[in-house]
Amino acid sequence: MLSVTVLLVVSLTASSFAAPTRGVLNDAYNYSEDLAQYFSRVSRHIDTANGNRNRKPICGVSNISLPSSTLPIPTNLKIRYVAVGRGTQNYTCSSSSPDVAPVAAGAIANLYDVTCIAANYPDLMPILPKVAYSIPLPGDEFSPLPPANTGLIGHHFFRDATTPVFNLDTTSSQQYGIAITKKVGSFGAPSNSLQGANGAVPWLYLTTINGTIGDYRSVYRVETAGGQPPKTCENLPSDFTVQYAANYYFYGK
Repeated sequence: MLSVTVLLVVSLTASSFAAPTRGVLNDAYNYSEDLAQYFSRVSRHIDTANGNRNRKPICGVSNISLPSSTLPIPTNLKIRYVAVGRGTQNYTCSSSSPDVAPVAAGAIANLYDVTCIAANYPDLMPILPKVAYSIPLPGDEFSPLPPANTGLIGHHFFRDATTPVFNLDTTSSQQYGIAITKKVGSFGAPSNSLQGANGAVPWLYLTTINGTIGDYRSVYRVETAGGQPPKTCENLPSDFTVQYAANYYFYGK
């Protein structure tokens, strides 16, 4: 039965996303509700594909739209890429006192290309960060991220305390540019977000600044999972990290 399912998923998704790996399926007894929902929706797409075998997934970015929020909607811009980010939000504490609150100190994340999933199967997008949050990062950063087995498209980090960077120049043959950004707006993560231990970090609207390579104009962080720190620094070290995942939408001219 496994081989039939894998063949159907491959047939359905083509280049959009690969079949779940045997390793992920072997961990099925540790399903989260999000992972179960993910495979349930994939199963429905398989059924649809079986009824329309002549349809081939197309990575048409014109079909992609941002999830609903109060963040400004980009005008006269086009989607370039969509990625799921998996990494850590970083924090510092000046002391371990319960009277001191953690201070944000940037983030580090791997970015995995889900553009074709966003174009063809938008119902999977809200689930991907929840599932990614619950699955350890691959030991080799160039290994695909389960369960969609999406490939690495770039890295996210901070140039300084207030300047998020998205480096999509991953390899010598994959040079997609570098978006250097500043925060312009935020939107509190909805109540149905995966909260993690302390809550989900806000959704963000970022615009590019000088130094950006490529025609990027804005970046959105949405559908976040986890990432918030404890409310106080009590019993915490001076530097610590909190796991998170999120979807990132890259817009350009």
